[in-house]
Amino acid sequence: MIRIVGLLTQTFVIGLITLAGVIYLSFSVAARFAESPAEIAQRTLVFSIPVGATTADIGRELQAAGLIRSDLLFRLLVDRRGLDGKLRQGQYLLREDMVLEDILTALESGAVAEQTITFPEGWRIEEMAERLGEQTHIEPDAFLAAARAEARTLAAEFPALRSVPGEQSLEGYLFPDTYQVAPSTTAADLVRRMLRRFDEVVGEDIRAAAAARGMTLHQALTLATIIEREAVLDEERPLISGVFHNRLDRGIPLQADPTAQYAIGQTSPGGRWWKPDLTDEDLRVPSPYNTYVTTGLPPGPIANPGLKSIQAAVNPTTTDYLFFVARGDGAHAFAETAEEHARNVRSYLR
Repeated sequence: MIRIVGLLTQTFVIGLITLAGVIYLSFSVAARFAESPAEIAQRTLVFSIPVGATTADIGRELQAAGLIRSDLLFRLLVDRRGLDGKLRQGQYLLREDMVLEDILTALESGAVAEQTITFPEGWRIEEMAERLGEQTHIEPDAFLAAARAEARTLAAEFPALRSVPGEQSLEGYLFPDTYQVAPSTTAADLVRRMLRRFDEVVGEDIRAAAAARGMTLHQALTLATIIEREAVLDEERPLISGVFHNRLDRGIPLQADPTAQYAIGQTSPGGRWWKPDLTDEDLRVPSPYNTYVTTGLPPGPIANPGLKSIQAAVNPTTTDYLFFVARGDGAHAFAETAEEHARNVRSYLR
């Protein structure tokens, strides 16, 4: 009888251990493959754990934010790691494509990382705002409001803005670079950081070169933005600048496609900002920024240029060229006469 009881006890224990092992294995597999609902998206979100939040609270908020599929699975994983009640309050940057294990590791670290964001050269402020909205907690409208502030309101703080006329925005002065955005960073904070970066990069040598050519920094920067949108190859930037300087000196309209594109704006709600194929009607859009209908420089920058285009604007190549047309491979064909230019257009735009 004792042997039978012992055998039954042994069988029960073995069964219990086996069942526990199956449950553990099932949970481990579930946790490992409990992917975020957003399997492709890589947007980074700021996730906050308030003071006094329980594991259940955190799980529900993660699920509501679309970062995890199951708050129950989250609570089980927290319990397995012995972290119940140990996740600290604060703000965390979590990607939508992170799996459950990675999310918990990020929360367990207790560290709030900064978001890295890069603005390419030649973007207008609306494009910058869109990227911020996609990748950070900064609302696009808040950034646009800060970037569209009259430059003269910040001129005392940033000397580069002192040559900006009238009611111009900060377009052109928000230097395109890579920036760190912490959860506490506001739109106004970022705009000021970009203006400081502009002052660091655009030194006295560039400002002196602009003055030597009889240009204000604002005029040089306006030209630089057109060069930025026209040029693809760095070695062509000074030559393109030389063409534009020749046309300005002779009173010939610049007839630069990017200025018409800027005047047109967004092709449709949610559409492109720089219309790729311009029609004759597009080139006649009435706007002081459209250099097909006005002579001289636009009233202000049409984008935010990089250093090489700014340098090219104040250090143009000496040339007799008055025209250029894109060849389709990144380079341009240059011409001195309208007849030669017409031949180039037929060759490369047919």
